[in-house]
Amino acid sequence: MLFERRNYTLKPGATPAFWQAQEDRGWELVRPIQERLIGYFSNLSGPVDQVTHLYRYDSYEDWKRRLHGLYAVPELEPYFQTVRGLMTAQENAFYVPAPVVALNPLWGGGADWQPDQPLPRLAEASPRSLVQECCIALLPGAQPRYWQAWNELACDTGGAAILGRGSLIACLVSQVGQQHQVLVYRHFADLAAREQLDAARQSHPIWRRFMSAVAPLIATQTSRWLRPGPLPQLAPLFFHGD
Repeated sequence: MLFERRNYTLKPGATPAFWQAQEDRGWELVRPIQERLIGYFSNLSGPVDQVTHLYRYDSYEDWKRRLHGLYAVPELEPYFQTVRGLMTAQENAFYVPAPVVALNPLWGGGADWQPDQPLPRLAEASPRSLVQECCIALLPGAQPRYWQAWNELACDTGGAAILGRGSLIACLVSQVGQQHQVLVYRHFADLAAREQLDAARQSHPIWRRFMSAVAPLIATQTSRWLRPGPLPQLAPLFFHGD
């Protein structure tokens, strides 16, 4: 199981044209990667006019076969020319699920949701959801102690209550790109829901002990807010056919 995060930085004001290009192209020609798409997201904070994609592949070879196979489809060339003209930069990196079952409800503990399977229903998820991407850079050699602390928190009866499992989408750790990098994706109905989780944690002694344990292991932490893509095909977890 391999996850890819792709970031496309677009020219100022080009995000609407990027979404329109997806719709104009249609979905059948890109079915090989549509079958592995977790979601497209646009930035609400951080770099302006940037789009993030998340994919789940079986392996690097699966990624290469599905993605690179599109370049041999002549009918897609006009689309590629259009979207490349809207971009100023592209980057990608590969991740695997973090070794903490409680942090990966869709891809942990034997679960392995694949985007061409029936959709799981994320509680309170909708096209207007806010998605928070937290990026934690760990110090070299810190991963075993970091994951141990999370596992201990998840196993503690009191800790499980403040884990925020209902908001989790995925917790991933880098395999290619920046080393010792952790990405956590959560969804919230609004900012008040995020603040409610934060308040519950900050007032809880188990969370404070957990933070005391992991703080020395962290080099940097950043976060940004994202919005699911505007079409069901671009953000399947957030459109349930309602």
